[in-house]
Amino acid sequence: MRQDDVGRARRRSSRVTAARDLAAEAQSHADVRATFVKHALARLPLIGVLVITINLFVQVRGDIGLAVAVAQHLTFGGLLVVVLLNLAVYIMLGIMVAAMPLVFDRDYTFWTRVLGTAILVLLAAVLCYTASWLLLAALLVVLIVVGVLVLRTRKRPSPELDATAVRTLLGPATPPADTVLRSLWAEGRAMLRVVSPNPPPVTPTEAAMTPAPEPKTFAAVADEWNERVASIREPRGKSVTRLAFAGIIGFSALFGLNILTQPIRFSPLELVSISGSTPAPGFVLLQGSNGIFIPNPSGAAQFITAGDITSRVLCDDPPHWWSASVADLVSPELRSGVDCDAR
Repeated sequence: MRQDDVGRARRRSSRVTAARDLAAEAQSHADVRATFVKHALARLPLIGVLVITINLFVQVRGDIGLAVAVAQHLTFGGLLVVVLLNLAVYIMLGIMVAAMPLVFDRDYTFWTRVLGTAILVLLAAVLCYTASWLLLAALLVVLIVVGVLVLRTRKRPSPELDATAVRTLLGPATPPADTVLRSLWAEGRAMLRVVSPNPPPVTPTEAAMTPAPEPKTFAAVADEWNERVASIREPRGKSVTRLAFAGIIGFSALFGLNILTQPIRFSPLELVSISGSTPAPGFVLLQGSNGIFIPNPSGAAQFITAGDITSRVLCDDPPHWWSASVADLVSPELRSGVDCDAR
């Protein structure tokens, strides 16, 4: 047991000797988040190109020739619009999940919380027409979970120290991790040894300080301690940048899952007849009078001209019971497409 105690003491001593500037670390982390958000928003076109490239490559299963053929028959602006249409639900999901803490966390200002609530309500109304009812039910569950976690884990700000309270804080022999707080802790303990009838012993951390800490009044230690704690806490505070960072990370994770399970559809599924042949479901990509036809779900792609197409009809894509939106459940829409699955 004695050897274990010695080992624990050595490990504890090695831990307390590594003081860090916590305020500088917190500010550095905040700067990294702000830079990430700024660059992500400024490079949206480049991100869109990357999204298009990756998803197209997944769709053609690595067939570079087919990928180039598809890319040649779509304009860049059209590609961006298609990507946004396909990812609109996931973008809204990322924004909603990132904004959920705003509704419950009182660390944000009143108007910030009002704006966050308004965004949630607006996006939920849009999702009633575009997303499945099952997804909305899952979002409601997530909202409840986030609310419970935020309310249960929310910590009230520590009250500021005064000359009396700081004496209790200086009693333990374990120094703070922050460099400035550790210096104040040593100066306060030096004063304790001057005024206390039972002075605390000099710890190895204090003995290793150069120069030796000079006694400082408890009131001065309390004031400087409060200022330092505030400077450490400020960069970690709740901000819109933190929300944007969480939203971008959440959207990236959702897109990473979506890109492998549901590739982006670059054109509507149609029932197409080429040069009087039997109609077949597939995708028509035209750039001017020339284009390409890609059969669905499998088949050889072929180059075509606008004159080769003798008929084309949009395919009906009726939702399954789990993918129907709230609007579809309340007021089913009469669909005009044909049933391509029966062909």
